[in-house]
Amino acid sequence: MSETTRTSTQSAGGELGARLAALAGLASALLFLVGTAILNVPSKASDRELVHWWSSSSHQLDALVSMITFTLAGLFFLVFLAHLRTRLLAAEGGAGTLTTIVFSGGLLFVATLFAAATARGVISYAVKSPAAGEPLPSADLLRYLPQLSYVVLGFCGLLSAALAIAVTSLLAFRTSVFGRLLAWLGLACAVGLILANVILIGIGAIPAMLLWTVAMSVAFWRRGPMTALIGAAARPSSP
Repeated sequence: MSETTRTSTQSAGGELGARLAALAGLASALLFLVGTAILNVPSKASDRELVHWWSSSSHQLDALVSMITFTLAGLFFLVFLAHLRTRLLAAEGGAGTLTTIVFSGGLLFVATLFAAATARGVISYAVKSPAAGEPLPSADLLRYLPQLSYVVLGFCGLLSAALAIAVTSLLAFRTSVFGRLLAWLGLACAVGLILANVILIGIGAIPAMLLWTVAMSVAFWRRGPMTALIGAAARPSSP
């Protein structure tokens, strides 16, 4: 295979990967938004009110949908994250230490997304599943299991995401892999995620996470493959 053909094949594969990652990022953001918005467990409710709320079949279904959409959001984010790692590693070069930090932070975010999905859906799953058919648990569990999802995702997950976003911005400033505007946006989103957790409303900073994911997905789609880097790697070095 000639160098020209090989370069063309790599470029086409890179473009497909970039487009798939962009679509995966947008799908992840949309599913994350739906999963967050669809479940609205009443706060400061009495035990009686809480049991009545969870006894509703429609509310149980909402919790199941939230669990499913969170899980799918995590899976799509993994596709998005894999391409982000490829782009950052090519730009950073060397051992890719900063890229590893970004990838690890993204994996931690996905893990907490799965944990939050479980906490949001376990009650409805136990009640509605034909294999379980359990009664509703005590009011205390009905109250604190959803709160567990807020803490795991809002505090642990979004702080992990903030680390990944901040280091991505650092690499963007150093290498111009995504441009300075996107780097500044990422930095602002990371600061927003951190500040929200400082005042214990981490879950309220989800829009910042969604904004960054969408912005990065648009950048993936518009820029396509790293043609310049591929071409440089394909060209023989001068003696």
